[in-house]
Amino acid sequence: MNAVVANNVSKTFRGKRTVAALTDVDLVIGEGEIHGLLGPNGAGKTTLITVLIGLTTPDRGTVQVCGLDVATRLHQVQRMVNLVRGFSGVLEKFTTWELLSYYALLYGVPRSRVREVMALTGITALRDAQVAHFSSGWRQRFFIAKGMINRPKVLFMDEPTVGLDVDAAMAVRDIIRELNRQGCTILLTTHYMREAEELCGRIALIAQGRIVADGSAAELKQRIKSEEAILIAGQLEPALRERLARVPGVLGVAQDPRSCRLLVRDHGTMDPVLRALLDGGARIEAVRFDEPSLEDVFLKLTQKGLAEDQEQDDE
Repeated sequence: MNAVVANNVSKTFRGKRTVAALTDVDLVIGEGEIHGLLGPNGAGKTTLITVLIGLTTPDRGTVQVCGLDVATRLHQVQRMVNLVRGFSGVLEKFTTWELLSYYALLYGVPRSRVREVMALTGITALRDAQVAHFSSGWRQRFFIAKGMINRPKVLFMDEPTVGLDVDAAMAVRDIIRELNRQGCTILLTTHYMREAEELCGRIALIAQGRIVADGSAAELKQRIKSEEAILIAGQLEPALRERLARVPGVLGVAQDPRSCRLLVRDHGTMDPVLRALLDGGARIEAVRFDEPSLEDVFLKLTQKGLAEDQEQDDE
């Protein structure tokens, strides 16, 4: 059985400007699956999630969750799902126990469930602490506990590790695995390719409101088996990245704080890339060919790197 089925879903927002957030989106998430949803800022990830859980009404298309039509059986669907976001606020001056007890009351579940989700997420010792004072990592554990309070069959996790340090992100990923082992189906959005490969059985890539690919990481990588990747160690100025993007044979450019990654047509592209780096006065530590990655798939399909968007997020 499929946990989520979206058919031909489209959504346009109209205001000072018209934005086609989703266009003819088809998505199938199997029961018991961790399904990734990757895309740059503005690609439609969050809009799609709000449509799937019934917070946003699509202009056309249908959505079923656990076999129920979201448009006609919204109340039932929303009792079977929940949402965890990586950038939510919390009510001031309330403790972990008080807030989770409040959410338990809203869903009509016993207080014993509060103890269960605190144990599951490792926040039992923080029962009487005010959530507003938590670090980002402990706050995210609280949000996952909140998301599990109603024992959802499908949990939607919108960038649950955004802004977390390495240790906190690892802890959250461990919790996600445990939730899935307990039978929870999860749709995970993330900016982090390695996180998606590590957690997700299948991954959908979304760009400009359209699903451009869907499959396992291995299946997606097969789509670029004839291409190569060049890894440049060093921070490049935006003007130089734009120059590299115009080099014949370069299919995409992505930058993170320590390196720049190019998807290129073949080994012959290395020479013009090196010339562009020298002519641009780049200060680099090393340049080498690398195995094509999931991010390279995205570069080829969208001509836009996720890391560049993540930099904009951090500004």
